[in-house]
Amino acid sequence: MQLFKKEILSLLMVSLIATASGCNDLNGSRASGMTLTIMHMNDSHSYADGSSDEELTINGTATYFEMGGYPRLTTKVNEIRSSVRNSLLLHAGDAVQGTLYFTRYEGKSDFEFLNAMGVDAMSIGNHEFDRGPEYLQKFIGYADFPVISANIDATAEPSLAGVIKPYLVKEFDGEKVGVIGLTTTTTEFSSTPGDNVIFNDITSTVDSYVTQLESEGINKIILLTHLGYDQDLELAKSVEGVDIIVGGHSHTLLGGEDLESLGKSPAGPYPTAVRNGEGDSIYVVQSWQHTLALGRLDVEFDDKGSVTAIKGSPILLLGENSIRQKNENGDKVDVDEATRASIVAAVEKNGAAAIVAEDSVASAKLAVYTDGIKEMETQVIAYVSSDLYHTRIPFTDIYGTGVQLPYGSYIAPVVCESMLWKMEQVGMKVDFALQNGGGVRKTVSEGNLTVGDVYQLLPFGNTLFLLELTGKEFQEALQEAIDAAIKGNSSGAYPYVAGCRYTVDAQTDPDTPTVTLVEKQDQSGAWSPISDEQTYRIVANSYIAEGGDYYSILGESTGYRLDTGFVDAEVFMEYSIAMGTLKRDDSTGIIYYNFTPVSRSSY
Repeated sequence: MQLFKKEILSLLMVSLIATASGCNDLNGSRASGMTLTIMHMNDSHSYADGSSDEELTINGTATYFEMGGYPRLTTKVNEIRSSVRNSLLLHAGDAVQGTLYFTRYEGKSDFEFLNAMGVDAMSIGNHEFDRGPEYLQKFIGYADFPVISANIDATAEPSLAGVIKPYLVKEFDGEKVGVIGLTTTTTEFSSTPGDNVIFNDITSTVDSYVTQLESEGINKIILLTHLGYDQDLELAKSVEGVDIIVGGHSHTLLGGEDLESLGKSPAGPYPTAVRNGEGDSIYVVQSWQHTLALGRLDVEFDDKGSVTAIKGSPILLLGENSIRQKNENGDKVDVDEATRASIVAAVEKNGAAAIVAEDSVASAKLAVYTDGIKEMETQVIAYVSSDLYHTRIPFTDIYGTGVQLPYGSYIAPVVCESMLWKMEQVGMKVDFALQNGGGVRKTVSEGNLTVGDVYQLLPFGNTLFLLELTGKEFQEALQEAIDAAIKGNSSGAYPYVAGCRYTVDAQTDPDTPTVTLVEKQDQSGAWSPISDEQTYRIVANSYIAEGGDYYSILGESTGYRLDTGFVDAEVFMEYSIAMGTLKRDDSTGIIYYNFTPVSRSSY
């Protein structure tokens, strides 16, 4: 979970105090020392072409832009790099998995762009393991830069032994900077690293490698993490000798008034300053997701390695061609020239966004890859009657929009319905379908549904898996998944269902919602509680059926188990074609009562 508002305000005050007491602005008076510009991205997830329809508020009006993509990232990186003396370009993990570019090219296209941009180092994200350690070895082979993680022990894994480096050291003006990579320990449950890869404790790993770097005379140390914003903040409190944490995993947008004026809801200041046990400030940054933004952090160090000045912002990378607003009929249309000029002027005044042209070389490369997936993207298979929003946890913001869904995802229950439908089509009797929220990856917008949409919605290639649980075990499985999601172990664990519904009481403690009732619907439409002793057959995706995302009860079940081999994306396509039109069910399968919403963000 992300921080509550009061915690964000507290961190903001810490940041302001730290700036006032220890760091002068780079444009003001400052002690002499080495300057470094850190450019960074995270969770790009194979969004090679960014987004064609991102909403911002410009001059008080909802305005829609093309945003992000590797060609715009390339332009902005080259522009910044050419204007500063010393720079680092870092990627905080999850470069792959999420779009048809990965489905078709398996990471090769992503690393070609990252290589061309001159990435200095990338930390390993959990989704780098989605196709197993052998595929991670392939990704590392694609990269012309070190792919690092200090807390991964892969010595027992033949495909990765000796391949993963713990850190990078770069020299600028005779001064060395250490960059230590870190990967979330939840990768064991949230991906498929195999039995031979060990994820060591984060804090003790940092302590060990900071000591090693300091023994080599390196006093400027950056952690390049794939842990999540909240986890980075906690880590900063507990370590010494670290100056900056460049993070990923939680898809967090950080910033201030500039972003708020664009209609965004940043989770905290950029950078967020945290005091450790020694009273030193450590600065935490992250740069949203899906190639939409490039983080820029300008830092000055003194000769002792202390940060004496720091400032920066994520830069939203806006396209210059298609700028649209809604007309009187509610349709998005290109703005006229006068409105365009006004919009461009407003963007130019905003420090958190920029109109960025696409790099011509990168654009030409992208066109080659795009041609290869165009047919897959454009084949229409169904119609969606209204937006099927997706968020992982009920009462959470939809990626910084401020829009909350009290009963969670609209699309995840439809995915569950497709699983039940498929089992019925092949004559397999199933009582319930179960899907983790993190296995569903996007909102499905009103309009035509294409094959490309489906592969972006369900990109992991999971198969439908049958297993049997008692009613008591099934309720316990729902509870352990909710606990994992709410307590921050994995927001993606949150369970969605079909064929049943469950009731959650969150009155006593909003942070520990409790499953109090699970009901099954009979053929007449009536609902009745399931029996603790009766055995029910469940269809789930193979990932959680094997215990992924903290579904240990599913993974350890000893009764009937069968991997059907039906791929979830293909099943959803068949279902969509058969239905013709997809619409939101009146229920998501989740009933909350006695619940007071709190401010959370999903990732």
